[in-house]
Amino acid sequence: MILAILKAQWLSMRLRVGTRRAGAVFSSITSVAFYGFWAFLAWMVMLFFSQPEQTEYFVDGLSSGLLFVMLYWQLAPIVSASFGASLDLKKLLSYPIPHGKLFTVEVMLRIFTCGEMLLLVLGAMTGILRNPHYGGKNAVFALGGALIFSLTNILLSAGNRNFLERVFLRSKLREVLVLLIVIISLTPQFLAYSGIKKAVLLKFVPSNIFWPWASSAHYMLGDQALVASGVAFIYFVIAYAYSRWQFQRSLRYDGAVIQRRERSAPDAPEGFAEKIFRIPGMLFPDPIGALCEKELRTLARVPRFRMVYAMSCFFGIVLYLPQMRRPHHDGFFYQNALPIISLYGLLMLGQISYWNAFGFDRTAAQGYFSWPVKFRDALIAKNLVTALLMVPQVVLTSLCAKAANLPFSAGKVVESVVVILIASMYWFALGNICSVRLPRAMDPDKMNQMSNKMQALSIWAAPFLLLPIGLAYWARSVMHNELIFAGILLLAAIIGAIFYYIGLDSAVTTASERREKFITELSQGSSPLSIT
Repeated sequence: MILAILKAQWLSMRLRVGTRRAGAVFSSITSVAFYGFWAFLAWMVMLFFSQPEQTEYFVDGLSSGLLFVMLYWQLAPIVSASFGASLDLKKLLSYPIPHGKLFTVEVMLRIFTCGEMLLLVLGAMTGILRNPHYGGKNAVFALGGALIFSLTNILLSAGNRNFLERVFLRSKLREVLVLLIVIISLTPQFLAYSGIKKAVLLKFVPSNIFWPWASSAHYMLGDQALVASGVAFIYFVIAYAYSRWQFQRSLRYDGAVIQRRERSAPDAPEGFAEKIFRIPGMLFPDPIGALCEKELRTLARVPRFRMVYAMSCFFGIVLYLPQMRRPHHDGFFYQNALPIISLYGLLMLGQISYWNAFGFDRTAAQGYFSWPVKFRDALIAKNLVTALLMVPQVVLTSLCAKAANLPFSAGKVVESVVVILIASMYWFALGNICSVRLPRAMDPDKMNQMSNKMQALSIWAAPFLLLPIGLAYWARSVMHNELIFAGILLLAAIIGAIFYYIGLDSAVTTASERREKFITELSQGSSPLSIT
């Protein structure tokens, strides 16, 4: 049974024939590039731990490295809103499969979530084994420490996924969890920049053997092996108990009942939110105004969108935390922090908006071919709503930048809004084409659906789509002339408008020619094994 489900996982990831072959080839190329990067880092880690003259730094270095691995392993899927391959448990309960086997498969699928971290652990282990100071006599410790650390993280990742899946089904807890994630992510950096004495912070250094990552590091190096192995095993048992507990709770949890209770509450009187929903109808004529209002109301009810939107407003500041300690006030990236952070927020929204604009419509997308509205108007409305949502996002990002003492002024805020709107035309043009050529139905209540193709496309397309804007900033930094900067931005806006018009025409033509296939793709429900 376990092999059968894992085989289904493998078959779903192989290259497909027909219209999907190009997308599958692109995914394969980007996957090779992505894992090639991490393989290179693993090779560098291996070289470091292979050098006997660096032995005195191994405990601190390996402890700090495993701390990074553990944080990345647990937080990266949350930050990217992608929880990897997972079982749709409700669709498997009708089969005579023991819960123990289901739990085994669920844990094994966690390997696909952050497989790149296994490469780093393998690199460190290989380097220790190649080091003459350790060699074969330390093989048991190196293998045992790497194995127990990896298993602990896999189990913890499985438990966190099941826990977060339930939390995201309760509307009153999602935003609270996002806030906690932001606080947890920023706390170490703020502690480092605060006035706390180093003697106090040194009590919590990563190499303290009672930390889960440090115990594994000491065990891999054979340093205090008995104590380290005992501590590591305790954390392994805790991770297993936590993961199994969360798994059993997910089996018994009925999210539909919780949602019906929340939605059955009496409607509140018309308030501020209702006025916000009606703004597009005041700005644009029908049918675009009505379509914008419909899209805004839809996105406001989607848990995934609310969570990612909130993260896009705050997580960009994390990019600049290392520079806050020793800021280079004349540096390009420091002076243009606000536009860069805002662009990062725009990229984060792509997964759940313009790259797959009809994902949340699903079967309702057939209405765009039967209602008395043009398909072109539907695409324009979706793009307009995303662009309008970027304005408050820039405002919130500006407040974060001001709190972090990054360059802030009213002019910078206006500049960021203009840059975002110009960049949006380029992203929306390509996104509209992808939305009709690679449509994918998305469940608004599930956080474990994310397209790796779209993630890869965002990374590879960014340098090309942002090139006109980059040229404007390069010209300003070289010539120190705001008029030249404004002129090139105006030229970038004109080119972007032409690019958007061409992309919109291409998307509309493609949707008309592939209407049946487009609707069929969006009508497909998720199988018991959902690959994200």
